[in-house]
Amino acid sequence: MKNRIRFLFVIISTLYLMSTGDDPAVHNVQGIVGGSVKMSCELQHSHIVNGLYFQKKVNGQQVFINGFYSKEVPVPDEYKNRTTVNKMDLSVEMFELSPADQGEYTCITFSSNDSYKKEIKFHLTVTANYSVPIITFSCCGSDPADHNCVIGCSSSGGYPRSNVTWGVVGADMRSLQKSEGDPVFTQDRDSLLWNVSHVVTLNCNRMPNTWITCSVGGVVSHAVSIHIQIISN
Repeated sequence: MKNRIRFLFVIISTLYLMSTGDDPAVHNVQGIVGGSVKMSCELQHSHIVNGLYFQKKVNGQQVFINGFYSKEVPVPDEYKNRTTVNKMDLSVEMFELSPADQGEYTCITFSSNDSYKKEIKFHLTVTANYSVPIITFSCCGSDPADHNCVIGCSSSGGYPRSNVTWGVVGADMRSLQKSEGDPVFTQDRDSLLWNVSHVVTLNCNRMPNTWITCSVGGVVSHAVSIHIQIISN
């Protein structure tokens, strides 16, 4: 194992000493949690390619992900079953994406006699749709002390972190709002997905019968009807 790692280190070191020319453009790639992405390392495959190294920038260092050369190249356990390299079209496919896969990647293709080398850079963004937000409320009783409407909105399992946006059919939420709490965000340690909730208090005296929605990360809740139950003496 030590010899294989030493061999890989020598090859990568050699690649960095070779001339690369101008910095290539960064290609933006988007994926969803649990899905896959394919990154093509040669847009025009017109040279004989004997090796390919696909790597990620982590804390300023290049970390090898997958690739091939004349000798066996060790693949980190984290990527053995989640990445494949296609030697025919010189592409890399990554599966079972998670937010941890976000970041900058470089694919290096080269010939065995060092006459050809090319780098293509990618920036991978991974997202996850939030669940349909759920609205809960306790509102507007007949007692004067109940003339507030406390409304909550919650959603889960999304990425990246996103705020709650409120909507009122036919009215301005700010004109009805009496107070609001800070949004509450929690992140799962393993999946890195976010849950979010937010509570606002509305003034019942300013509300006709009202339909209210909330949205998180572009996912909109079902509209909820808030009925005033104030009884005049």
